[in-house]
Amino acid sequence: MSSASSGLSRRNAAISLGVGVAALLIAGLQPVILGGLEREGRLTSSQIGLAATVELLALGLACGLGAAFLKPDRVRLKMFIICLAHGATMFATTMVSGYGVIAVRGLAGLFAGLMLWMAISTIARADRPERASGVFVTVQTLAQLILAAALPATVVPQFGINGALAALGVISLLTAAAAAMGPDHFAPLPKPEKGGPKLGLRPLIGLLATFLFMAFIVALWVYLEPLAELSGLTPQQAGLAVAVALGLQVVGGAAATLAGRRWPPAGVLIVIGLLNAVIMAVLWSGPSAMVFMGAVAVFGFLWLFALPFQTLLLIKLDPSRRAAMQLGTAQLLGSSFGPLVASVVVADGEVRRAIALSAVLLAFAIGLISLLAVSGASRALLADGSTG
Repeated sequence: MSSASSGLSRRNAAISLGVGVAALLIAGLQPVILGGLEREGRLTSSQIGLAATVELLALGLACGLGAAFLKPDRVRLKMFIICLAHGATMFATTMVSGYGVIAVRGLAGLFAGLMLWMAISTIARADRPERASGVFVTVQTLAQLILAAALPATVVPQFGINGALAALGVISLLTAAAAAMGPDHFAPLPKPEKGGPKLGLRPLIGLLATFLFMAFIVALWVYLEPLAELSGLTPQQAGLAVAVALGLQVVGGAAATLAGRRWPPAGVLIVIGLLNAVIMAVLWSGPSAMVFMGAVAVFGFLWLFALPFQTLLLIKLDPSRRAAMQLGTAQLLGSSFGPLVASVVVADGEVRRAIALSAVLLAFAIGLISLLAVSGASRALLADGSTG
């Protein structure tokens, strides 16, 4: 990772990204944890959605506040305490039910967001940020996959969902020990040019586009199983489609690390958006089981393939990399906003409306990215004309 992270050794970069991976484990494990709490009578069906939304919102907001206000010094002590507190919330969840779960999961999201700040600080300062981002999202998704398969098969049958929570608590405690041996400071970010505001209009538009892009993805993702049922898939086939999509996410993240800076980020994101539009048209048509699974697999690949290019786009829009520091916040808030709006749109059970909503969110995202690409090209032509 030395080539990927400016000023950090491979070991320190790996520890920093590892803390972020631990912070985001819950994003892939919410169905296991919250679904298990419902089966045990400790959450109602409506409380599942509320608990998930509160945790992810807290995570995103805390990550943004950390990027804005946390100073990049005495990192070891800060992260050690934060990781310990995050582990404590996992153990605390084993002792509560109902709204107590929601409150504790909100607190867990707060500490997880501050943990994620450490990984984003590393990615934003990297010499090859798209590679660091690709490694991060690939390892993160792989870790979620492994735990989502392992916990229900090992500790949950013997100890209930509290066993899974305790396992996650132990992971957070081990992460605290690792953080105590990680980097103690990060290099300062470049100062904004001409003493202007930290974030200009174009970087803010880029963050909004990222927010809408992630809202589109997760609004569709959370309704894949009922959409599969509409296409006549059995529960087993629907589960297989989701599993294949998760596996292709890992491949997509790895592929993005290889593609890197070879392609312009705005152009790549526009093409990914157009391919996703085709996927949504296929899903809307009520395809056969095989076509449905193929479309969902490509959707999973494109999901993680897009993320490193979002990082590159924001760095191109704001070379000071302050916008890139807020990328995790935009992604997480978008990931919370999409399902929240979809749950309102699909309130009466017409699940295909989730596809229509996702299409609208994607259209706005791609429109903003296209606007940035066109305005960027115009600025470049003007600059060439003034110096030529």
